[in-house]
Amino acid sequence: MRIHQPVHAIRLLSMHAAILASLMLGFPAPANAQSLLDRPPNLSADWTGAPGTLYFNFVHRFSTSSAPERKVSNVPTFLLAAGLPMRFLAGVNYSTNSSLAPRFPNEWEIFARWAPLSEDHGAPLDLAGQVGYNNAGEGVDGEVSVARRVGPARLIAVGRALSDPFESGNVRYAIGGGGTVRLGTYVALAGDVASLTNRDSTERVAWSAGLHLAIPLSPHTFSLQVTNTLVSTLQGASRGIEGRRYGFEFTIPLTLRRYFGNREQPPAGDSASAAATADSAAAVAALNADTTAVASPPAAPAPTTTVPPTVPPTSPATVPPTVPPPAPSPTDTARVPSTQRDTSRAPAPRADTGATNPPPSPSTPPRTTTPRTSPPASPPRSTPARRAASTVRTGIRNLNYLQSRLEVTVGTTVEWKNNDPLPHTVTAVDKSFNSGLIQPGKTYSRTFTKAGTYSFFCVPHPFMKGVIVVKAE
Repeated sequence: MRIHQPVHAIRLLSMHAAILASLMLGFPAPANAQSLLDRPPNLSADWTGAPGTLYFNFVHRFSTSSAPERKVSNVPTFLLAAGLPMRFLAGVNYSTNSSLAPRFPNEWEIFARWAPLSEDHGAPLDLAGQVGYNNAGEGVDGEVSVARRVGPARLIAVGRALSDPFESGNVRYAIGGGGTVRLGTYVALAGDVASLTNRDSTERVAWSAGLHLAIPLSPHTFSLQVTNTLVSTLQGASRGIEGRRYGFEFTIPLTLRRYFGNREQPPAGDSASAAATADSAAAVAALNADTTAVASPPAAPAPTTTVPPTVPPTSPATVPPTVPPPAPSPTDTARVPSTQRDTSRAPAPRADTGATNPPPSPSTPPRTTTPRTSPPASPPRSTPARRAASTVRTGIRNLNYLQSRLEVTVGTTVEWKNNDPLPHTVTAVDKSFNSGLIQPGKTYSRTFTKAGTYSFFCVPHPFMKGVIVVKAE
């Protein structure tokens, strides 16, 4: 019985996917990851990771020979890179085969990448550049990429300058584009095309398509791919070859910040952080307690201060006479208890008739105090108008606060959006605020009404730290 090439490749792919799933379940605590949901298979674009994180990604692509052999060949590309401050990434791509030169094994690409502009940091678009050396091409390669999010889609365009592996000193150019479309928090469709500007007869337009998945409650990402390229270097991703290849990519990050550097942790042993770690509902309750405390002042009504005057100590002297007169005439009863009815129902004419008696005199001060105190309430109306001026939006991505330090003015609202596939918190070290668990795709906002310095951290991942400096206007 003959097995067709795609069926054989899919079977092998399923076997590798099962092995990867079992390996993934063995990994303990989550760490930073490169999200495949933001890029297609052949365009790395502006991905630079997070500082203090070591990345190990691998791509496997399979091809089958013709009949009668129908042999399945596997060409992996391994990436080992380190995230550096200032949105830098340095690393190496290694492949066990190469499409640049015949029978050339072990293609290496040593590279460095920098993203000076990022939408996550308030820029209108993403801009990045990469430069590296490829041993198979025996020269320096470079790439400039531009990307922008449009709704659920992220569009990417690249331009490449490549050394010519067949003519020393010659430079060849390639252009490409692609993107991803988010279908939800954990799923995206991706695709791209790239081509050399002066292809020869043996070179094809490079293309790829993929189904990209984020593993829930972990930083790992996984993709199923189909393409006509062999390796993931700039040279390999710019040249298409005959036939199609099926494959997958899996990302494994290692957060070195968890073990090295400044290991001083915020006081996570207090009741607030322990509650957030044990149960997100407790953290939300703590947050709700803050909101109810703010709403509690209006619950104490000021008008209740007028109740004591309604029961003056002099009234008992007038109460005994009220017992005999109720039957004779209602007019006499109205004269004696008029002060009590004036204070409860507040009729002005009845209180004036008893002006000679002592009770009406204390009733007059509340009249002057309550209405006359309303004018001073006008100044507070101007202050909220100034405080509700600005909102600073930031986020969480790759187990990292995108702005670990923010400087804002009093009255500014800071909003965090969780762009990771696992929950995080924004918890103040001094317990002044606590977001509880922010689920993937959700946001948390806090308005800072007092000047000061507020340090915060993530309860499930204490190595994630940040600070907000609030300055007076």
